[in-house]
Amino acid sequence: MAMDGLRAFERASNGSWKQTPETKKVLGIIKDSGASDFKIDAAPSPLLNSQGQPFWGSGGGVHMHDGTGTFVDPIYGSVSTAAHEAGHAGFMTKMGKEVMEEGPFRERIKVAMTAPKRTGNALRAAYEAISKPVMLEEANAQGVAAGAMNKAGFKLDNNGWEKVKMQDSGLAEDIPAALAYPGQYRFGGMFDNVAPAYSSDTFNDGAGRFSIEPASDDEKSAYAKIQRSHIPAMKRQFEAGYNLIK
Repeated sequence: MAMDGLRAFERASNGSWKQTPETKKVLGIIKDSGASDFKIDAAPSPLLNSQGQPFWGSGGGVHMHDGTGTFVDPIYGSVSTAAHEAGHAGFMTKMGKEVMEEGPFRERIKVAMTAPKRTGNALRAAYEAISKPVMLEEANAQGVAAGAMNKAGFKLDNNGWEKVKMQDSGLAEDIPAALAYPGQYRFGGMFDNVAPAYSSDTFNDGAGRFSIEPASDDEKSAYAKIQRSHIPAMKRQFEAGYNLIK
């Protein structure tokens, strides 16, 4: 997630990276709100993001779900990015944890794989298995970040993400700017790997415009319901995350 003018890190006198006062203030608010113990570090220079690109200069952040750390790009990473990653590390949702834990994850996949192929139930199961939990985990982290930034007296930066118009997303309404990033984890979104794996007939242009044609009437009906559910579900989870900040 990129630069909002409030840097997450700055150079210490010995040349190492240290959190800025603004970062410390926002992360302190998250910790004081009852978050699980966490630590936000400057990303080491060899660390790569999910696209295999260097983290330094990306403005991004990552929470390593194997417990090896939570990192933010020290060059262009912002306080908003640090707060978002702290939302993952300190207030991960139950569904988010299930996707990351081997037992529950395997059970989710089993349910998806045992549904009759190319049916509404199969499509719904694939969405429920991974796409939905990841999307809502991102919305929750964004809500935590927004709550903490607001309490600190700072404006949450959406890191370049803008409102996604309904004609581009195929949804029933526009995706608000604050939810544009989480929204790309939806079934068929830019960062979703589940929809393409569901069927080779699916189409994704890489910008979040997705098609599931050809599809049965059963699949079309299930897909339409999923599409209608995305934004209300993200808004609820964003608000839940926001309200975790005391």
